[in-house]
Amino acid sequence: MEYVLQSDVYQIKLASLVSNVDKDVMVELYQPLVGANATILYLTLLKQKRNEEEENEYQLTLLLNILQFTPAQFLSARRMLEGVGLLRSYCNEARQYMYVLYAPKNPKDFFDDVLFKGLLIQSIGEKETKKLASRYKVNLEINEGYNEVSASFVDIFHPNYDDAAFKKNFKESFVGHDEGRIRINFNDDLFMKYLSDALSNSEVSVGKRDLKEIARYSTLFGFSEKQMASVVASIYHADSSPKIDFAELAMKSEEELRNSKPTISLEMSVMKGDDPISEKCRLMDATSPAKYLKILQNNTKVSNSDLQIVESLSKNYGFTNGVINAIIDYALVKCVNTLNLNYCEKVASTLARSHVVSAIDAMNCLNRKQSRKKPEIAGETKVKVEEKSTEKKSRSKISDDEMNDLLADLDSQKSRRKAR
Repeated sequence: MEYVLQSDVYQIKLASLVSNVDKDVMVELYQPLVGANATILYLTLLKQKRNEEEENEYQLTLLLNILQFTPAQFLSARRMLEGVGLLRSYCNEARQYMYVLYAPKNPKDFFDDVLFKGLLIQSIGEKETKKLASRYKVNLEINEGYNEVSASFVDIFHPNYDDAAFKKNFKESFVGHDEGRIRINFNDDLFMKYLSDALSNSEVSVGKRDLKEIARYSTLFGFSEKQMASVVASIYHADSSPKIDFAELAMKSEEELRNSKPTISLEMSVMKGDDPISEKCRLMDATSPAKYLKILQNNTKVSNSDLQIVESLSKNYGFTNGVINAIIDYALVKCVNTLNLNYCEKVASTLARSHVVSAIDAMNCLNRKQSRKKPEIAGETKVKVEEKSTEKKSRSKISDDEMNDLLADLDSQKSRRKAR
């Protein structure tokens, strides 16, 4: 697992201009999602960068003293900012960090985003969310009888496009207003290429909103861009509107999942421990929830009701695959191998309030709730299991033989990839 040292050093880069309105959005809209520690960390890093006369390198110990944070509090706050796309972190072997800051979403994009809006409602309630949204409303309705008389750019400046001044090209990269976005490993361009090939139509069109929803389904079911293109092509209606029926897409995705063999992605989480719990958490983070359920039940068909629970956790809470899989595993233990929607949502609400972002975070949170004990080492994540009698001890939902088979499969896939 990742850890931080007070001797670590870091630099700050700005990917975006951050205005005073952005700061208001950070405090009013993002703070209920990420918490006060993450908010003050973001604003402090921003202030440090703006105070620079040239690029500087900072000692982490100074930042910890300014914020009065422990290393564990800093790491938790940093990961919260990373989770909502406001910060990207890079590190080299010498433990030198590069922190890249992004602007918050503008209010319109924030409230148009189902994940951010949903998390805000969970945090402060629907009534308060509506009150916050009303502060950012604008009224652009023009009363009847008014006609626009504004001058155009060309009317005023009469630009001569043949002039050499209009042909100058600056190749440098300039700061703009690049907003923080949640990271989803889905390549839109690659998907569109595969979709065009599948439909034998190079001019097929999919809107940005539809692409975002397709990416969510891809993540939910663990499909590659090529698999997702094949599923979308099978339900794509070129001559109607909308061209993609997402209820139909969900049904087709479930059907595709049942007919495919589960595979495990080689994109592992940052966990590096070799103990069984670390291996299991890596498996949770690396496997789509639908495939994880299929593995748990010996690669047999996953019921529609179970898949609907999985989709609900993804759509309504915006959890990563690892967190959803941890909920599944925990719920199956507590409910005697039955997935209960109400129980899963109760667990999900607890994890949402705790701002978990990975399987190990979720397991820590749930086991702390049982044992009422906290991790002892700053920056190190541990899963603590209550000691129970042999008769009452809950066994892992994945047997040792199944785990060994999965790990052997991962090793063979890694070997094949290296051989290429």
